[in-house]
Amino acid sequence: MAKSDGSEKPTSISGRRWGRGLGAGALVLVTSLGGCFGAIGGSAPDATGIGPTQKPAKFVPQPATIHRLTSIQLQNTWKALFGSALVPPVADELPQDDQAYGFTSIASSLRTVSPLEAEQYEKATYFVLDQVWASEAWRSATLGCEPTTVDDPCVRAYFTKFARRAWRRPLASAEVDEFIALTTKVTAFTNTLSEALKFGTAAVLQSPNFLFRIEVGAPVGTEDPEHEGLLKLTGLELASRTSYLLLDAPPTEDVLDSAEAGFFDEPTVVRAFVTQVLNEPAARGPLVRFFRDFMNIGRLDQLDKSADLFPAFSQTLGPAMRTEIEKLFEAKVFDEGGDFRALFTTRETFLNEELAKVYGIAGVTGNEFVSVTLPDDGKRAGLLTTPGFLAMNAHKTATSPTHRGRFVRMSLLCQDVPPPPMGVSTVLPEPSPSEPTTLRERLEVHRQDELCRSCHQLMDPIGFGFEHFDALGQWRDTENGMTIDTASDLDGRPFNDANELAGLVAALPEVGVCIARRFYQHATARLDRKGDGPAVKALVNSFIASDFDFKQLVTDMVVNDGYRYAAVPLEAP
Repeated sequence: MAKSDGSEKPTSISGRRWGRGLGAGALVLVTSLGGCFGAIGGSAPDATGIGPTQKPAKFVPQPATIHRLTSIQLQNTWKALFGSALVPPVADELPQDDQAYGFTSIASSLRTVSPLEAEQYEKATYFVLDQVWASEAWRSATLGCEPTTVDDPCVRAYFTKFARRAWRRPLASAEVDEFIALTTKVTAFTNTLSEALKFGTAAVLQSPNFLFRIEVGAPVGTEDPEHEGLLKLTGLELASRTSYLLLDAPPTEDVLDSAEAGFFDEPTVVRAFVTQVLNEPAARGPLVRFFRDFMNIGRLDQLDKSADLFPAFSQTLGPAMRTEIEKLFEAKVFDEGGDFRALFTTRETFLNEELAKVYGIAGVTGNEFVSVTLPDDGKRAGLLTTPGFLAMNAHKTATSPTHRGRFVRMSLLCQDVPPPPMGVSTVLPEPSPSEPTTLRERLEVHRQDELCRSCHQLMDPIGFGFEHFDALGQWRDTENGMTIDTASDLDGRPFNDANELAGLVAALPEVGVCIARRFYQHATARLDRKGDGPAVKALVNSFIASDFDFKQLVTDMVVNDGYRYAAVPLEAP
């Protein structure tokens, strides 16, 4: 087997905490909320959960979930509430965004809030509000008036309107009463209505209703026999889910109004909304972030290579490699449109000066990325020959056909590769100075081991196609003075080099199935299970019918049953 890679303001008033403590304490409710909406996990047995000729099983959705806002979603939500002049807390000052099953979105549906994170949210909330309240004009614009007493109707109107935007739903009268009561209590201690309103606003922003997207759904009755007994996400829940999916931001007030009026119950309206949003520049970032997770290229920001062996390596090269791949995705999806699979064969890419040197391309200067057409020498084309893909799937000092093949097999084809058996050495013998060999030759010998053969046969033949590229993704003609052999096969389909391999990968039906299935998981924020099979199958079929148009995949996702319906949670024992 192949080698493994290795100053917060005082919050006390007469010894008691108001507002800030209330908001932080409310976060404790999240733990119990998580139990109300069910657990997440499991996976489909194959790419769709349904074979090509198998009769689809009955659609059985999973329970609804709650989703903690990510750092960028929080930042965008604060700015949506208070305006673009706001300087939100940076990501390092907020609770960390994790990944689960490859996606930040799935991790957000599994997270609650620890006491430390509650303190981080509290501090961040006052960092935001201190900016707003420091400006009389900004504060007045936020409040919509300058009330002199808590009894002023303006105060109730403010909390009613502001909390609706913040919580992405209308508040019950009793909920507004709580904020009025809190503001009244704080006023009694401070004799300052403005400061009391700030505390009340902080309570809105520290509530689970703000920090989480809470999806409950409404029961489906006999009027919809196909989905009777399920829960259907409300128009407001769908508006919020879709806005954060496409924009990493909350729905606007107009969208909330439309959703509350019932328009988001109509798939045609939702389609029109998504089509419009996908044409906005703000939609690019969230979908690029999906692709970053899908390709796992975030790890390029910590790329580490031997500077002695690879003089072109620098601490900024890895991020540049990530940027190239992201710009390539953005160009193919948003600027050119059409077949998503063109990512694997295109000769157009984006380079800055240091990345152009890795390619061996002259004439590119500076740190800015420019569009480049790759030479007609046949050495590179598409995603799988980018230095980013090649470098992140290699070791610090050497290539790894196993890692590169494993990535194609698991991440692009959605096929499983078992881990090494317990007790089996994954370290290859070092080459003999007196008898130099290529890595391929040593792997071929290694694969004779019966314990290693079955797994490596899934990965190594694919990875051999990339051996003309070193561990930094640079072209090389020889290895240890030996001729490099890149001819191999992908499940019996022969290829001679990386470009031919990329063409084979692009043509495999499994690639379209895999990207559609993974976007389903990202959009629903959970792994698909057997009951999701018909919904995944429908999404795959529509993706194929659109000639693999990624923007059409997004549009079809938001009207997919798996996106709109949920199971009734089981009663707690």
